[in-house]
Amino acid sequence: MMTMADKKFTVTEESTSRHPQDWGRAMAVAICRLTDLAREAGDPVHDEALLGEDLHLNVGETADGVNITMSWTPREQEELTLATGGEEITGDGGRSAG
Repeated sequence: MMTMADKKFTVTEESTSRHPQDWGRAMAVAICRLTDLAREAGDPVHDEALLGEDLHLNVGETADGVNITMSWTPREQEELTLATGGEEITGDGGRSAG
């Protein structure tokens, strides 16, 4: 069984707006989906596991708005993951209205 040390979690959500003040819902959904992915991978984590963690944000342009991509490598395991080239787990995003 893989541990969180072996994983990087990445999700993408779409916002139908190009205005940063409208991206909150897409960002919130993406952040929640990070822990969903961790649970699906067998790790017993809760949303509170993200407190104090570093999340990577990428905003990509789309025809109708932006893609919000959030990535998380659990902090206590990050050094080992970088050293071992751990697995990246991704989730396909949904569409969030502005």
